[in-house]
Amino acid sequence: MMRKLDEVVSGKGWETRKRILEELISSPKTPYDLAKRLNLNYSTVRYHLDLLESSGLVTHVKEGSKQIFLPSKSLTALKII
Repeated sequence: MMRKLDEVVSGKGWETRKRILEELISSPKTPYDLAKRLNLNYSTVRYHLDLLESSGLVTHVKEGSKQIFLPSKSLTALKII
C-alpha cells in the first residue's frame, strides 16, 4: 500500500487530489458536488477519487443511489494535509 500511496501523494495530479481531500475534510460530498465546487470535470473528479480510495485515503458510503465520499481514518492518521 505504501508504494501506491507514494504515487498518489507525489505523482502527477497531486494538487488536484489535495484540493479534493481538503473539500472532503470540511464535509463529505458526492463526486458531482466536488466537480461543481472545484470547477472540474466530473470524470476527472471520479478518476482522482478512485485513486484516493484505492490508496486508502478516502472511502464512500451509499445513500440511496448516491455515493458520498469522506476522508478515511488513514488520512487523519497520516496527516498528509
